[in-house]
Amino acid sequence: MSSTITPVPADRRAGDPAPRSRVWRGADTVAADVSVTELTDRLAQEAQRRAWWWVPRHRSALTETARLFDLDDFAVEDVLSDREPPKLDVVGSTVIVIGALVRFDAQTDELHKDRVALLATDRMLAVIADPPAAVPLIRRLADSAGGLAADGVPAGLHVLVDLMVHTQGQALLAIADAADELTTSLFDDKPMNRADQLQAFRIRQAIAGMRRVSSPFAELAADLAGAAGRPAADDDPVAALLHGSTARRFEDVCDHARHAARETDTVREMLSSAYETNLALSDVHLNVIMKKLSAWAAIIAVPTLVTGFFGMNVPYPGFGETRGFVVGTVVIVSAATGLFVLFKRNGWL
Repeated sequence: MSSTITPVPADRRAGDPAPRSRVWRGADTVAADVSVTELTDRLAQEAQRRAWWWVPRHRSALTETARLFDLDDFAVEDVLSDREPPKLDVVGSTVIVIGALVRFDAQTDELHKDRVALLATDRMLAVIADPPAAVPLIRRLADSAGGLAADGVPAGLHVLVDLMVHTQGQALLAIADAADELTTSLFDDKPMNRADQLQAFRIRQAIAGMRRVSSPFAELAADLAGAAGRPAADDDPVAALLHGSTARRFEDVCDHARHAARETDTVREMLSSAYETNLALSDVHLNVIMKKLSAWAAIIAVPTLVTGFFGMNVPYPGFGETRGFVVGTVVIVSAATGLFVLFKRNGWL
């Protein structure tokens, strides 16, 4: 079959991924960058054809796609929600994967999460994402034409889930690097200053956000790997879709997802330890300062006591005489020097 590619639509906006859709049969591209309506018509012409397309995360844009996949209102709400955690769901014969692309901004110490939803059947794959996040997803699909030709929609689902797990690993590496740089001062026996403490708080927030993604996504990947390894069954849409040559690939994704979840906990524990170490160092430095202040106060109290005694308006031995001044000076210097040596020897100064 010869390849025929539909021209790029004139309504493309800046930032939209390219192409926005593709219909293929085996290694041949039937159409690309076509509307959902035309894409459906192309699929109906031949049972061996498969298709993927991108849809922005807007209810109006999702209407036709939701109808094609027979999604109910609850499923649509889950797909469009910004607060829905990663999960695997099934509506009829449609497999729904809800996840996110994550990235850590080392300049602001913020974790950014771009919500992604994948709708899959044996012949159709829809990517629901906003334009910035959709670009790497669509690029990954475009670069996986060989896998799509051999394994169809399951291969496309695999590469997209694998990309989401990959972004988790990259974000964790960036967070770990930021945490390592932040805690370097602790090895110099210096507590964090105010700026460092604020940065530590932002990194802890990023780790908390990462944990809300990585932990449920590890369970999601485990469910996909388990379904891919089960025999296909009519009452198990996920197994029916994934069973076959993609089983080993989803097991690999599951391993990476579990590693990301474990690494998230590791970095979280490291930051908690660093925070506790910082508090301990602050207490130690505060005790050192208090010791020094107490030691100098004791040293200063000696001349204060002696001069206070000499300042009384009553006669005393040596009153008004040179020897009285000399004795007082010797007492002050001797007592202050003795206290200084004592405190220095005991580490108070």
